[in-house]
Amino acid sequence: MEKELIVIPENNNFSEKDYQKLVYEESLKQTALLEKQISSAKRQNIIVSVLMLVVAIALIMLTVQLGGILEEANSAINEITSLTQQLNGILEETQLTELLNNANTLIADSGDALKEALEGIDEALGTVSQIDIETLNHAIADLKKVVEPLAKLFGR
Repeated sequence: MEKELIVIPENNNFSEKDYQKLVYEESLKQTALLEKQISSAKRQNIIVSVLMLVVAIALIMLTVQLGGILEEANSAINEITSLTQQLNGILEETQLTELLNNANTLIADSGDALKEALEGIDEALGTVSQIDIETLNHAIADLKKVVEPLAKLFGR
């Protein structure tokens, strides 16, 4: 909205009635603007109130759900505690601890044997990698030259 300036003539031909009319028109404009501002403020208040209501409802729903989750968690903790006590009783009654220690020893011994086997494989691979393939191919070709006449001799 463009702001209109009130122009008051410099000469004294501006009567009091004209001045009152001008003041009245300006007051109407200001009143209209104030009514728009009030209407906008009311809309904003309604929007904020609705948003606050939505947030309050969401918080209430979350609180209810958290209460249910806490009850379930408490129940699960009680069950876990009961199971732990039962397992402790079973462990005390059986020799499971000794069996587990023996299994750990067996696993450790197997690991050592596996380590030794892998070291042997590494050593064998090192030996194989040292073979000169070109010399080996040359030796095979020489052997073929020697064996071919023998094969012809025996008819193969």
